Amino acid sequence: MKNIDWKSIFKSVTNFICFALSLIFLIYNISVVGFFYLLATYGETQGTMIYSLISVAGILLVIIPLVFKLAKVKFYYFALIGLHFMAALLPIFMKNMGGVFSRFL
Repeated sequence: MKNIDWKSIFKSVTNFICFALSLIFLIYNISVVGFFYLLATYGETQGTMIYSLISVAGILLVIIPLVFKLAKVKFYYFALIGLHFMAALLPIFMKNMGGVFSRFL
């Protein structure tokens, strides 16, 4: 009988789950529907906080495979981290741009 390498199976499954969840969080966060749903449901301050916390959770999910050396190709993980940082800063950017446009209009 052939031995099953449970360690490599566990590593690949954990890697896939963390990457997939982080990608789902990113798609939800960057979508306009997700942001405005949080704003309409929880208000501006709490909705913005939840939006940023989802980005932080996505970053933490991406960091898990990098810390435990589960990732074979690291470029995609670093790209996800950068995109999550951009998504976390998006509400701040939108608030500042609203102030800039109100001066010109």
